[in-house]
Amino acid sequence: MGFSDELIEEIKGDYLTSDSFTPEEKAAMRWAEVMTDKLYQGAPGQPPQHKDAMAELKIYYNEGQIVELSMVSGFFNFWNRFTDSLEVDIEDNPVMNLFTRSTAIDPKDYVDFMRDCWWTEKQEWED
Repeated sequence: MGFSDELIEEIKGDYLTSDSFTPEEKAAMRWAEVMTDKLYQGAPGQPPQHKDAMAELKIYYNEGQIVELSMVSGFFNFWNRFTDSLEVDIEDNPVMNLFTRSTAIDPKDYVDFMRDCWWTEKQEWED
């Protein structure tokens, strides 16, 4: 079993008691679980769990980061429901590897681009 396979197994298990994840990672995974399993709705005998999960997130993340975590989790929830319901097959590794080799990004070019974007306040940048 490779390193990533081991982590996947830990996530499937009791990731909250695992030593493989930081408290920050556990809080983010818990939030994704609340969103994915709709634990914010509650169930008979099971109260909604989103308030406790949100309180935990706020210990480690600011509001912008929480929105981003929520958007990423929401996107993947959408994508899974979309592809599963339409029975869309996910490409296997040989196809996916073609994409990773087609793009190379120079970190300096990326930083220069981001500093010049319309949403970035114009200011003196330190290199």
